[in-house]
Amino acid sequence: MTLPVFKSHYSLGRSILTLSHEEDDDRIKPASIINLCEKNDFKKLCLVEDSMSGFLEAYINSKEAGIELMFGLRLSVCPDMNEKDEESVKNSSKYIVFCLNSDGYKDLIKIHDLASKDGFYYKPRIDFKNLKKLWTNNLKLCVPFYDSFIHNNILLGGVSIPEFDFTKSTVFFTEDNGLPFDDLLLGGVSSFADSEGHEVVQTKSIFYENKEDFKAYLTFRCINNRSTLNKPQLEHMTSDEFCLESWKEQNAN
Repeated sequence: MTLPVFKSHYSLGRSILTLSHEEDDDRIKPASIINLCEKNDFKKLCLVEDSMSGFLEAYINSKEAGIELMFGLRLSVCPDMNEKDEESVKNSSKYIVFCLNSDGYKDLIKIHDLASKDGFYYKPRIDFKNLKKLWTNNLKLCVPFYDSFIHNNILLGGVSIPEFDFTKSTVFFTEDNGLPFDDLLLGGVSSFADSEGHEVVQTKSIFYENKEDFKAYLTFRCINNRSTLNKPQLEHMTSDEFCLESWKEQNAN
């Protein structure tokens, strides 16, 4: 079973789904992740955001709906967060830190605060040296399929070097969204995870409900990118598979 991984509008420009919880499902309004979970009988919500801003609404509304919340923060890890130049950007990659309990939430706040203040360079960043200092057993480290060190090293010529010696276990996410390099990345992830003994979980990133919503999603991305539909200037915008409809198709059998 593929794990659905949602992202909300709190990750600015990345999703058109909200975290509201309303009884009426008015299709004029943006679709709600909480309502989608209820309609599809999801007992757990895996929510990965690019900031901590939406945690409170997600926690309150998921609890009200009787849905267990799995909250993860997706952030950039660079070689040295004190180095603020283009080389450090090139050699940065994304990781997801999940909080496992209430203490883990407090630990995640500390990581986010450090990345947003001391490590900020265009976006919040942290390095492994400081991540290790703040790490506890109340947290879980995951490697996303896109924008990971494997993605950057294979496709972008980066030199992102991972460090996993401070965690009990690390989980690698894989995806299949019909992008031309998905198979290449899958091979890289499988090879690395197998050689190092890491767990691999098949996931599906969900940023909108149906494939027909892709144009609305792309328009939203263009607005935030200050570009146009004719020339969106957005990477990986060649697939309409980042949606709940696609997840249903993959898990139909």
